Amino acid sequence: MNLMSEDEFLQRAVSVPMQTLQWELAKRKGVDVVVRRDDLVDSNLSGNKFYKLFYNLLQAKIGGYQQVLSFGGAYSNHLYALAVAGRNFGFKTIGVIRGERPKHLSPTLQDAERWGMQLHFISRTNYREHTQHALSEMQPEYGELVKIYGDFYSIPEGGANSQGLRGAQVIGWAIQQLKAEYTAICLACGTGNTLAGVAAGIANAEVIGSEIGSEIGSKISVAEVVTETPKVIGFSVLKGDGDLGERIITQQQNLGLRGNNWRLISGYHAGGYAKKLPNVVQEFSHVLERETMLQLDPVYTLKMFYGVAQLLALNYWPRGSRLILIHTGGLQGRRGFNTAALL
Repeated sequence: MNLMSEDEFLQRAVSVPMQTLQWELAKRKGVDVVVRRDDLVDSNLSGNKFYKLFYNLLQAKIGGYQQVLSFGGAYSNHLYALAVAGRNFGFKTIGVIRGERPKHLSPTLQDAERWGMQLHFISRTNYREHTQHALSEMQPEYGELVKIYGDFYSIPEGGANSQGLRGAQVIGWAIQQLKAEYTAICLACGTGNTLAGVAAGIANAEVIGSEIGSEIGSKISVAEVVTETPKVIGFSVLKGDGDLGERIITQQQNLGLRGNNWRLISGYHAGGYAKKLPNVVQEFSHVLERETMLQLDPVYTLKMFYGVAQLLALNYWPRGSRLILIHTGGLQGRRGFNTAALL
């Protein structure tokens, strides 16, 4: 199967369902909450990975690559999506996995292997060296991997490069096409790549619309972005996000984009990335899912919803506000948690 055209990609983005959430807490606070259901954009290649992979795979196709290599852990949404994309669009895929090969593969890696992904396990030290180079968009030394697999197009962990950011911009652009009034857009934030892209897409929607279809890798030049509101709010899922804000700025600057329309909020990480959820967060998820019939992934989107709930309780947004919450997919990752308390 051929890679979808850019026109089809954009049409899929603007066709994503927008669900008005029947959430008792928000109703009491007089705030409308709408969920952008990017988890439904594709049955397996879903959420923000659908967007972050598109331009990477298009770049690989233009470069004549037959193989695509990337990095992740045992429950990586990114590798799961890449394996699906490889199967769908005719790429061989290689997943470089952090740590030694376990006796029993996780359900995520079982699926990836079943879809044709070659799994390559490396030590955590070597993994860290590779991913640090990849995230800075430096070319790491892939000597050993090239010897084993031959030539390949490489994508950093999570798809967090300039092509991933370019794809994430389309989410912001698609929201702007609705011409709807809203106070803020909220999303979960890991590497910051999706937040950087969505914020740029919101701030520069008209420019992006005029540039779409241009040569892959070209930069969008924006002289000045004068927009204080609405804010794009990223809820960090990391316990220690360190220089995450600076990295978001750098990622935008790498595409020639500037914008002051986003904010990063910490403190709602629920113990840290992929850690066991505290009882209070599990109970929150249990109540929210039963009340709204909306499933959330425990690593990203659940933490964003939890953060939004805490801010609603503090009257962070005035009555009459309208929030758009982006569901970034990742539901397959629920299998990595004891989800009995979530159902």
